[in-house]
Amino acid sequence: MTALVVDAHHHLWDPARADYPWMTDDLAAIRRRFDVSDLVPVLDASGVDATVLVQTRSSTAESREFLATAAATPRIAGVVAWTDLASPAVADDLAALREAPGGDRLVGIRHQVHDE
Repeated sequence: MTALVVDAHHHLWDPARADYPWMTDDLAAIRRRFDVSDLVPVLDASGVDATVLVQTRSSTAESREFLATAAATPRIAGVVAWTDLASPAVADDLAALREAPGGDRLVGIRHQVHDE
């Protein structure tokens, strides 16, 4: 039996389309678009079968985009998305993510309090 190799944490981003406050000058080497077309060859070269896409911004729009990307990309087995866990509507927000395209790939929520 062959073991399934899963990368439990990767990111996609495009600094031309969104602001990434954490992407400072110290990270200039990675301040470029990195999308599925970049990811899949790296997975292949590394022998990774599937991966979990993790949020990069505190953004509902990004969460929805990542879920849709996962739905269209078989190698993305799960998404750790963002939603405002302090919101009184958090249950509704989570339900909306679950109902969105790719919502079945939602495996976790990441709320980075150090950004607040």
